[in-house]
Amino acid sequence: MPHPCTDPHHHVHDAPSFVDAVERACRERSLRLTPIRARVLTLIAEQGKPIKAYDLLDRIRADKALDEDSAGAAAPPTVYRALDFLLANGFIHKLESVNAFVACHHPNTAQHSVPFLICDRCHSAVELEDERVVAQLDEKARALGFVPQAQTLEVHGICARCAQAG
Repeated sequence: MPHPCTDPHHHVHDAPSFVDAVERACRERSLRLTPIRARVLTLIAEQGKPIKAYDLLDRIRADKALDEDSAGAAAPPTVYRALDFLLANGFIHKLESVNAFVACHHPNTAQHSVPFLICDRCHSAVELEDERVVAQLDEKARALGFVPQAQTLEVHGICARCAQAG
């Protein structure tokens, strides 16, 4: 039976529940989810598709959800530090080819590699959780004497919804 993530409709639909799951994971792992980290995470989850760091920064600067000092003091290093924390702890993924971020479907697991299907028309991204693909790439690399340290697989094309729209 295929993993639920292979369903193109499987993604973060409920941003508040997703943030709650990350907050629980942080408590369980003794990690500190600061207000700015939580806000960056919420904005990524609410977007529903990849979002760039500077778009996050613009939203935080205009954000009424943070107090005036936090929103007004938002600077690129602040957002990038929040993104680094969220990436390092497996709460989000970075799509290297489009330099954008998406929420991870599995906030309770450690950082992991997953292939992504990225639509070049609507810019949606599907996290394709398939351990066989990740393992096969790792195995082939090791067979060639290569020692993999990170894996990024992004497939660009047109999603089913856009293909049907013509």
